[in-house]
Amino acid sequence: MENKGPQKKGDRVVRSLYLLYLAYILGAVLIIGRIVQLQLTYEPDERIADLFHPRNIKQNLDPERGSILAKDGRLIAMSTPMYQVYMDCAVLKAEYRDMRDKEKGKRLEAAWRAKVDTLAIGLHDVYGDRTAAEYRKLILDGREAGRRYVRIGYQIDHGTLQKVKNLCLFRDGPNSGGMMTEKIDTRQYPYESLARRTVGYVKDNSRTGAEGITNVGIEGRFDHVLHGKEGYKWMKYTDGRQLIQNYDSAYVAPIDGYDVRTTLDIDIQDIADRSLRHRIEEFDPSGKAVEGGCVIVMDVKTGAIRAMVNLLRDPQTGHLGETINFAVERAGEPGSVFKASTLMSLLEDGKVTLQTNVPTNHGIYRVGRTSFPQDSYITTHEAQTHLDSITVLRGFEISSNYVFRRLAIENYGSRPQTMLDKLYSYKLGEAWDFDLDRFPAPYLPRPDSKGNISLSDLGSVAIGYSVSETPLHIAAFYNAIANRGKMMKPYLVESVESHGVVKEKHGQSVLGGLICSRATADTLAYALRHVVMNGTAKAALGAAKMPVAGKTGTARIVLEPEERMGSRNPYEDALGHRKYQATFVGFYPADAPKYTTIVVAYTRVGGGLLYGSGIPAKTFRDIVDHIYAIDMDYGETLDNKGDIPSMELPEREAVAEGQVPDVKGLGVMDAVYEIENRGWRCVWHGTGHVRSQSPAAGTRLAKGNTVTLELK
Repeated sequence: MENKGPQKKGDRVVRSLYLLYLAYILGAVLIIGRIVQLQLTYEPDERIADLFHPRNIKQNLDPERGSILAKDGRLIAMSTPMYQVYMDCAVLKAEYRDMRDKEKGKRLEAAWRAKVDTLAIGLHDVYGDRTAAEYRKLILDGREAGRRYVRIGYQIDHGTLQKVKNLCLFRDGPNSGGMMTEKIDTRQYPYESLARRTVGYVKDNSRTGAEGITNVGIEGRFDHVLHGKEGYKWMKYTDGRQLIQNYDSAYVAPIDGYDVRTTLDIDIQDIADRSLRHRIEEFDPSGKAVEGGCVIVMDVKTGAIRAMVNLLRDPQTGHLGETINFAVERAGEPGSVFKASTLMSLLEDGKVTLQTNVPTNHGIYRVGRTSFPQDSYITTHEAQTHLDSITVLRGFEISSNYVFRRLAIENYGSRPQTMLDKLYSYKLGEAWDFDLDRFPAPYLPRPDSKGNISLSDLGSVAIGYSVSETPLHIAAFYNAIANRGKMMKPYLVESVESHGVVKEKHGQSVLGGLICSRATADTLAYALRHVVMNGTAKAALGAAKMPVAGKTGTARIVLEPEERMGSRNPYEDALGHRKYQATFVGFYPADAPKYTTIVVAYTRVGGGLLYGSGIPAKTFRDIVDHIYAIDMDYGETLDNKGDIPSMELPEREAVAEGQVPDVKGLGVMDAVYEIENRGWRCVWHGTGHVRSQSPAAGTRLAKGNTVTLELK
């Protein structure tokens, strides 16, 4: 009989293993299916997901704005981090209140409040904007109200921030002292208002064109390179609700902005600024006559602008500030400085020479039925010389409107387009690309469909009326004369750099090439030199430290409709009051020009007549003399050897005890020693050597009294 017991037992084991194996296979399939379902289709409940995975918060990272540099690398505008301090006045308040040991909590709270007294004294010493009592009240009131973000003082620099961090309570750290800081990038201008309008501004370090952002000057025009590129990082909250960086997410570092190197010379800018301010204040101390003015100083050979000053008088405070860029943005009728363009056309076309005689007709010129105004310069000249004609050169020297009206009408009256084409070739009819925005196009009259303009308009154009030019256009034209006919494009930006490495080179470029022959340019330079030697600029510039060639100009300004008060005359209000624009433009040294400079001053309505030989020419003279003093190309070189003059003091009569000694002629240190060594106090005024003293030498004076010295 066969025994099947063990076999049946083995089969049961095998079947059990198979069932267990199938269970594992099924479980694996379910797990894999669940994984696939979670990966592809599962959407967790957001409320639950937020509890386990706090949302990432994107935080933008601002780049550091690039600097604006002078031509020698000195900083004109720079970004500096400033810090605003805040205080969590309720720090640890709840912890102290909820402690099991109530007495200990009260002691800790009292100790915290006691530190506030010392902190308030320190904040007063650092900031000075509130008293210690006011700071104490601010903090304790904030603690009572549970305020967690109380502003402390104003923005401070890094050095001051370190002082604040070391104050009582704050030094305990943010978790105990409640101090918080916010870093704020601010724009600093080391030279304050110098060239402020030219340097310009943006309201924040935002991209150009952002809504509500006003961009001005170099800051605005080159905002795209100064700004840099924003970065970002992702932040998340911890269980304690502190915001920290999420290192599992992307991080993009910001790219700092490039620096912009300008052509500005800080020393020349300062000279031009101080000179114009001084002459405006001297002419108009009340601040009621002169609206403001501008100066441009250009390098003749390159067109680089070494200084650009724009001063506007605030009607309320009387302060002269850089708020409007007259030099670039204000176009108007330039007046007699435009006569140089008329003379250039006449010379180029061979119509006249400087010695051509023009009949005077007693200063009255008629063409057909048109009669032009009498020229007072001519009638005065005739009265002195009894001549019935005047040379072109003399007419230019005395800035005769009569001479240039007549020359233009007689030589171009039949073909006015010829003269206008010349003016366009001098770039006086177009706005070229410039390094600042808001550069308006100039205006020249256009002929009618038959190619004609009225003789009256042609005569007006010849003397700088019926046209509109900016000071920059006039400066560029005169610079071409100084550069022997070659017109350079004025520019303000030399290069774009990163840590001294040039990324974009700007620099000099030619604007229109030769606008006249070298012979014509030399003839014009000769005529402009004679304006200074024998003409309208002689009084102001004849004795300048460098020979100057230039031209004065005075023109009426077209009034705004609201300024006319109903008057139909565009140049006068209802009371007959006018506004004037006075100009002097020229170059120096006249024999080897290095700089071209234009100075323009503007009056208010009713401010009175202002001539180009006034504020503009005098400002020009100051600039010339000061540049002469600082420029190494001028002045005399001292020998490395020389005789030292004798320094022996003259013998002085001895005085008795108690009598004031004679200290006249002594230097201040020697004089003070003599006085104070005898028991008197000594005060002095001025610099140099003692010119006079009070009391006089030999006077008896009790010890302790004062001797006053005047130095010169």
